[in-house]
Amino acid sequence: MKIHAYVLAGDPAWIEQSIGSFYGMVDRIVVSFDADGLSWSGHALSTEESIARIAAVDPDGKVVLRPGRFSNPDLMAMWAETAQRQDALDAASEGADWVLQLDTDEVVTDPGAFRTAIDSAESHAASALEYPARVLYARARSGRFLEISRRFWTTQSSYPGPVAVRAGTRLSHARQAAGVPTFRVDVSAWNTDPARPATTPVHAVIPRQQALLHLSWVRTEAQMAEKRAVSGHAAGRDWDRELDRWRRRMRHPFVAAAGAPLSRRPFERFRVTSLPRFARLAP
Repeated sequence: MKIHAYVLAGDPAWIEQSIGSFYGMVDRIVVSFDADGLSWSGHALSTEESIARIAAVDPDGKVVLRPGRFSNPDLMAMWAETAQRQDALDAASEGADWVLQLDTDEVVTDPGAFRTAIDSAESHAASALEYPARVLYARARSGRFLEISRRFWTTQSSYPGPVAVRAGTRLSHARQAAGVPTFRVDVSAWNTDPARPATTPVHAVIPRQQALLHLSWVRTEAQMAEKRAVSGHAAGRDWDRELDRWRRRMRHPFVAAAGAPLSRRPFERFRVTSLPRFARLAP
């Protein structure tokens, strides 16, 4: 089975760790980027740095650069994102059976387990694979991480969309592919994603150590300032308030985690996590 991947270049914070984590699984990686170095909403991106760092982790020449014109300030950012992803997915689909669509701040912790999940999706005649991600919110000075968790500090999974799809899939919204048969993996036999109903089917279960790591907010102040400007979700946040909370929680991780049982907001419950295998993850 031929597996390709595509990535969107412009966010260099974790790009080497992300691509390095699945590099051995794929035959080709399409790197999509705006030729003018702009975000969907028209802000400057770190595109050149991203491409240079990708080249440094491509010893086998798997990377194919695919520039385009994807910035459109008059369009909702999510629609512009969907258009760019579809262009990249179409290119990556050539000669492939499946295509990975991982963001560059997502890390595959266990390539063998991840590949097994793709094989299972194939054997079940699914067209998309949903695979759980653990969201790491911040890294404290001690080197430990604040991880978004469930109410009593158990693992909460995140699914921003399928992380692998059959070649030729049509995307409906960002990474999502509405209406296609999906094979879903979780860290429990019962759904652990608060964004889904409790009755959401789970087709396979893995240990939490095999889940993806999503390092979205594990960044420096400078990287957070860039994320604030270019994120597809930028318009929907009070960033001053969010960043104040982020700094305070980094300074006092155990205080942040202590409030988990009382919080009514499922994405503002935290636990303190040590990840010795990923101690090198430092932007």
